[in-house]
Amino acid sequence: MRSLRHVKFLSGSTASVLALALMASAATVEPSRTSDPRDRINIWQGHWKIQTERKETPYSHAASVSFNVDCSWMPNRGYMVCDYLSGSIDPAEGKPANHLTIFTYNDKDKAYKHLGISKDYKTLEEVTTIEGSLWRYTYELKGDKGETLQCRDEYEFVSPEKQTSRFEISADGGKHWTLVSEAVGTRVH
Repeated sequence: MRSLRHVKFLSGSTASVLALALMASAATVEPSRTSDPRDRINIWQGHWKIQTERKETPYSHAASVSFNVDCSWMPNRGYMVCDYLSGSIDPAEGKPANHLTIFTYNDKDKAYKHLGISKDYKTLEEVTTIEGSLWRYTYELKGDKGETLQCRDEYEFVSPEKQTSRFEISADGGKHWTLVSEAVGTRVH
């Protein structure tokens, strides 16, 4: 289980990482128009510059962190892998943040899967839903006092070249949400 220290890491990294984070209406291929549901994941492909703004909350301290993100399909097109590297020292980690995100589609369950991988933390598998240009990941973490925190990352592709995201935490089972961070990503190629 993760502690609140890990929540602070995720507050910026997940919002930008997870990156990613998973959206544009114009670029999203409608399921009825394609025979391969993996095509929806194409929206992540390319090099992204992401600027994350963390908020001052019980779970994070205010900070600004930029990321370079490179996303590409593996040769057999089973997995889209995104490599995230912060452009400076991430205050929540005390060093440059460096993480992977992996997207895939499960044919049997007809579901998208998102994995967040870090050298310092346990792999995070998130439930993924896609509604139009909005990708949402939900999961639970443990706080410093052992409490269960509900977490959600939302990524919206407002155009094929721009995404916005937000990371929120609820300590009361989803009744009230605290905005921990927001990010804007721009595809540069």
